[in-house]
Amino acid sequence: MKKLFTLLVTLLLTLSLMPAAAFAAAKVSIKIKAEKEVVAVKGGKKETRIVPATKFAPNDLIIYTITYTNNGNEAATNAIVDDPIPAGTSYVPGSAKGEGAEIVFSIDHGKTFQKATLLTYEVTGAGGKKEKQVAAPEAYTNVRWIVANIPPKASGKLGFKVRVK
Repeated sequence: MKKLFTLLVTLLLTLSLMPAAAFAAAKVSIKIKAEKEVVAVKGGKKETRIVPATKFAPNDLIIYTITYTNNGNEAATNAIVDDPIPAGTSYVPGSAKGEGAEIVFSIDHGKTFQKATLLTYEVTGAGGKKEKQVAAPEAYTNVRWIVANIPPKASGKLGFKVRVK
């Protein structure tokens, strides 16, 4: 429970530090939900359920859903939602979702963002030669959604999954 609280507080703090202009006139509100996938065997059959994430164990799959709502009378354009990948977890490749949103990632705790295929870092190879490597999803530290347009009174969902280490 303490871990869940810490993860949610981290996300809320990140969202509160975003530029106010993205949400000011449009009055966008955000709700965050953390759930986990639980597999149980019932009557000899595997049954998968999604339940609130109150406790975490290694290898648990945690599903984060962010619901945004524009409560204002003006459209919100290019609204940015940042979410850090919680410590002790790894991003699940291909799990970030968000209709009408551009999704980019960071490997430097939110200093820079790129699309997954362009997210690179430099390593020094043999002979001191620097080489660029594409970052593995396990190295991602943040997910960012840039929502192109949120009409007045409209809502949408963003999300991603992580695996507990």
